[in-house]
Amino acid sequence: MSEKKIGIGVIGCGTISDVYLTNITQHYRNLDLIAVADMFPEKAKMTQAKYNVPKACTVEELLADEKIQIVLNLTIPAAHYDVNMQILNAGKHLYCEKPLTLKFEDAVKVVETAKEKGLKAVSAPDTFLGAGAQTCRVLMEEGKIGEPIGFTANMTCPGHELWHPAPGFYYKKGGGPMFDMGPYYITTLVALLGPIKKISCFAIKGRPVRNVLGMQQESEVPTHYTAIVEFVCGAVGNVNMSFDVWNSELPCMEIYGSEGSISVPDPNMFGGQVKFCDGKKLEGIVGAVTEPHPAKIIAMMTNQKSCITEQEPLFASDPDPRGNMRGLGVSDMAQALLDGRKSRLSSEISLHVVEALNAFETAAETNTVYEMKTTCQKPEMMGQDWDLWEVR
Repeated sequence: MSEKKIGIGVIGCGTISDVYLTNITQHYRNLDLIAVADMFPEKAKMTQAKYNVPKACTVEELLADEKIQIVLNLTIPAAHYDVNMQILNAGKHLYCEKPLTLKFEDAVKVVETAKEKGLKAVSAPDTFLGAGAQTCRVLMEEGKIGEPIGFTANMTCPGHELWHPAPGFYYKKGGGPMFDMGPYYITTLVALLGPIKKISCFAIKGRPVRNVLGMQQESEVPTHYTAIVEFVCGAVGNVNMSFDVWNSELPCMEIYGSEGSISVPDPNMFGGQVKFCDGKKLEGIVGAVTEPHPAKIIAMMTNQKSCITEQEPLFASDPDPRGNMRGLGVSDMAQALLDGRKSRLSSEISLHVVEALNAFETAAETNTVYEMKTTCQKPEMMGQDWDLWEVR
């Protein structure tokens, strides 16, 4: 990777900024952190001191700095659209924390503005660039599971109020499990299966009143979603996103094909264990049984697990499955600018995901099947021979 660097400015010094700033300053060699800004100046100054940032300043001062080429928007989701437009109108490339915007029509405006100005504009998540999802992508591209038929994607938890220091916004407009956690799962599915065609959904407020920091707070948004999604490739599956499940043994994600299946690790993380089931191997075991069909049923049920392989990562990966490499997409955008190529996380993917997030709500509210208007291409893959934290 080139030793040249791209100047980075960060707007928003809240909880999520810590992992980004740690990785930008310690791991991503093509990023040069120039300045941080926050609506609360004292937060920006504390962040400056903690990460030895050259400058803490106002948003206006940050956007006027000619050394900054990419601005990382880490503000709350409700502020994403306004801040994104400020960044683009200042002539800076944009990398936004998920989602790009809350409203689909606002995301369209952001993407159109970026194109008009010749700028890049994308949003997290970038977890699909990690070894876990990339290994799954290789297996699928090699035809290991045949043609994709179905999938399941599940994020179930009791709610972020159990751990987050300031969880109130998760239950306001723009919050809820779909807009908070959905981007990880939907983006990973799009990276593996391609664009979405149709969405149907049901959504409820499982526990309408939440105990947030000792106070009773009414949720403004659904907290439990169950959806059926059809992809352009033909695969059909279910998506469950919930802040109302106390415990579950549902897999994070599985993809089922005509020749096998893959267990995809947590889409909120970059690594994790990939498991692959070879359908032909199981078919051979069951087919070899000459006894009547009850024996074949027993053979199938007892040998399914023996056909599962714990796939070694095909890409450099952190030995800690919870290793957090956030900022990988920012580094990829910077390298794209240096090399004159497209970034792997594209405006089209970010826009498609925002439309899908809104489609779940629309389908649930109108009791109709939503047909997607946007489309996108699966992103270019990472390199299997690259070092950890490296982008080319």
